[in-house]
Amino acid sequence: MPPKPRTSEAVTKPPTILASSIVIAETAALTGTFPIKIGANTVIHPRAKLTSAHGPITIGEYCIICERTQISPPDAEGLVIGDGTVVEVNALVEGSVGAGSVVEVGNCKLGPLTKVLEGEVIEDNTVIFGSGQRRIDASGTMDARRRLLERHIESLRILIPSNPSKFMN
Repeated sequence: MPPKPRTSEAVTKPPTILASSIVIAETAALTGTFPIKIGANTVIHPRAKLTSAHGPITIGEYCIICERTQISPPDAEGLVIGDGTVVEVNALVEGSVGAGSVVEVGNCKLGPLTKVLEGEVIEDNTVIFGSGQRRIDASGTMDARRRLLERHIESLRILIPSNPSKFMN
């Protein structure tokens, strides 16, 4: 029996609004039909997936979206990740929210394999790890944490080859 011909579909390229200072790896994936907005000095690691098939995605300034992270809003309300957020390796960020609500994470750390569930509210400075365990991150003042995050982003800017033009429409 002859092999079946491979059929391939073009992946939908979403409308994007990308700050000029972002670092986005060529192997990151941005797909969908709703807009994806990424703020200044944000880093998108290799193999991170942002899927806007059901709603828009907004990522703030000074964020780090680590490898194999999946960000996908379930509905047209969309999803917002606030400034200064680090989403760790393998984290899945999704959730259905009511009208007029957003899923917003500010100055938080989401550990590997953590999930943000429907209707879940994450307070600022929360660390989520393991199977839903939480603690408040009191590791220092906000200014010190911001400076550390800025240095982390600068080192990633050197280490991760970036090609934002690949993701522009």
